[in-house]
Amino acid sequence: MPQDAVFPPNVSSSQVMALLKSVKDEGAKVDAAKLADDFGFDLKSMLPILNVAEMLGLITVDGGDITPTSLGSRIIKEGTSGFKLLKDNISRFEPFKTALELSKKSSYVTSREISEALKEKGIVFSEDEEENENIVEAVLVHWAIYANMLKYNGKTAVFSKASD
Repeated sequence: MPQDAVFPPNVSSSQVMALLKSVKDEGAKVDAAKLADDFGFDLKSMLPILNVAEMLGLITVDGGDITPTSLGSRIIKEGTSGFKLLKDNISRFEPFKTALELSKKSSYVTSREISEALKEKGIVFSEDEEENENIVEAVLVHWAIYANMLKYNGKTAVFSKASD
């Protein structure tokens, strides 16, 4: 995997959880096209969700068939609290990697600081600075909180490292 693999910002944890639940409801192996149809999506719209679930080691996709991995099955069983099991997997990807690095150096960190550090690494989600910060914040809120990597204070808009 490249050193700075970037997490797709357009996929939420709830979408991946819905995918996992649907795979569980359908059985051990599910046809990707049928699942996309069940969601009311075309397969192309479903691909980012499938890619994230596969990146995180929750499913395998082989010949159009989706199969949950043992980790995916554990998360299905535990529900959203099971996302804590993803902490190590998610921390390999940006912006999580940078957010964790910065939160270890300081007691808190803002999405602006994370966004600026990512920009220094050549990682930008949007050329508009404010939009870029909003994307970074949204991705961290959607994933890092569920995975118990970071805590977020909505009043002050700062992230801090979650206790282990």
